[in-house]
Amino acid sequence: MRYISDIQLDQAIVHIVDPGQPNGYILSERALPLAANPSLVEYFIGHVRNSLRDPTASAARFATLNPGSVAGICAGLLTGQQDLVDGSRQLADRLYQIIAKDKRIKGGSLVVCLYHSADYPAMPAFMALLKIDPGQAYRPRIEKDASGKLLVNFEIESNVMPSAREKLQKCAFIQPLDPRPEYDMILLDRQARPDEALQVARFFKETFLEAEHAFDARQRTKRLYRALLSAQNQLRPELTPVQVDDLSQAIASAVNSDTISLDEWIEALPLADEQKQQVNEVVVANLPDREFEIDRAYGQELSQKRRFRGDHDLRVEVPAEHYAQIIRSAEQITPPGEPPRWRVVIETEKWEEVTK
Repeated sequence: MRYISDIQLDQAIVHIVDPGQPNGYILSERALPLAANPSLVEYFIGHVRNSLRDPTASAARFATLNPGSVAGICAGLLTGQQDLVDGSRQLADRLYQIIAKDKRIKGGSLVVCLYHSADYPAMPAFMALLKIDPGQAYRPRIEKDASGKLLVNFEIESNVMPSAREKLQKCAFIQPLDPRPEYDMILLDRQARPDEALQVARFFKETFLEAEHAFDARQRTKRLYRALLSAQNQLRPELTPVQVDDLSQAIASAVNSDTISLDEWIEALPLADEQKQQVNEVVVANLPDREFEIDRAYGQELSQKRRFRGDHDLRVEVPAEHYAQIIRSAEQITPPGEPPRWRVVIETEKWEEVTK
């Protein structure tokens, strides 16, 4: 759901949840008339698309699916059992009460959208919760100075919606919850200010949504390692031995790091753009997160040995540090009239048959 290319906005409603402003608590009584405002449709679609693809967004799960919880309301909205106006007003009221109790939390607007995509024909709808914080903009003003000379000056206009190019801080993009998916949402919970207290920075995810990360560091590390090995195996026949070695070293480095940015890691691979794209597609199919902490101890455990499998249950296991000394070459050959096969040269001072 993260890389949707065709987003169709079905419904959208906006509520103001800003205790610090006059008229700071306004709950809409109807959805927006989208057909009459295509530019507004594109505005919301732009924020949905950009926020979904933000590398800091990650997979998350609701802690509970009780009917009275935020998850329960979202589940009802996604199935159509809950009216958008009524359900979104309940969500906005919950968010307002949280913001009102802590003046350090910035108020704004809660936008609730239902959308679908031809990329996911089996999914009737997705749901977006966008917390949009108002800002300031400069509006041109024509005036004259004391001597009557004309000049163009500017005045500040407050409570202006951010442009579609600006990054939002708090968003959740929720999948249908029945049957329960592997993860419930892609969550963007960016900390707006470095000096925010931890409980304030996490109010959207933990207090409002009652959500948690879908995968811990160990699970992400395992999924990443398996995906990268799968991509390497797919590319192996078209890579040179040097490229294979370079990719193997890059994979080992990835799972032995403290953190990883997959966009940066893939871009730095010594591969052609098409091959990088293939690596990315395999990773996306197995891991929705793009930037995360690595379980370094587990990564070292995974990468300390290299394991290979061949025909007829042939298995070879080699310590990673001695791989080049033992596996002297591995090349794919195609004898005339026969299918392709791998020719692997192993050199070892000991070669003994052992019992099970």
